[in-house]
Amino acid sequence: MKTAAVILAGGQGKRLGGDNKALIRLGSKTLLRHVADRLAGQCDIIGVNANRDLAAFDLPIVADGIGGNLGPLDAILGALLFAQTHGCANALTVSVDTPFIPLNLVETFRKKSASEIIVASSNGKVHGTCGLWPVHYAEELKRFIVSGKTLKLMDYITHAGFIAVPFDGNNPDPFFNINTPDDLAAAVHWL
Repeated sequence: MKTAAVILAGGQGKRLGGDNKALIRLGSKTLLRHVADRLAGQCDIIGVNANRDLAAFDLPIVADGIGGNLGPLDAILGALLFAQTHGCANALTVSVDTPFIPLNLVETFRKKSASEIIVASSNGKVHGTCGLWPVHYAEELKRFIVSGKTLKLMDYITHAGFIAVPFDGNNPDPFFNINTPDDLAAAVHWL
């Protein structure tokens, strides 16, 4: 079963003093490179959904599904369409600010279901942007976004139904998000 991974890199990183979170450095690499390296070997193709030009990374740029700055749900719709275009059965989405994602993420997700939305959880928290999305959800997700009722990711996956897969880990949590200078300092320590 082919899987396309899309790194969600639309955040600007203003709390980190940058204008593009994907380009913030953690050690010798950018956050985008850390995540792409951890996905290498787990997926058949890796793309990046970004609001900036990241052509220097030699990754396909994945457009939002509808466009107009609608947030993560629209980025996930874009990931599903990207996966369909490349003949993949599902799309894995991960945030660019999670440089410690598991090296067995896709393998672990695939053990649960091939037809439902699978998302990661750790330390009692569901991480909706880190998920495995079967491409057959594309049309339903598009209708949900266009309805305008809500654009909240957790509202959609609750509506659609999902399986949360727990991952163990502390220091760091495998889905630790880097959002502030203190988070970046902690990530440097863990690196």
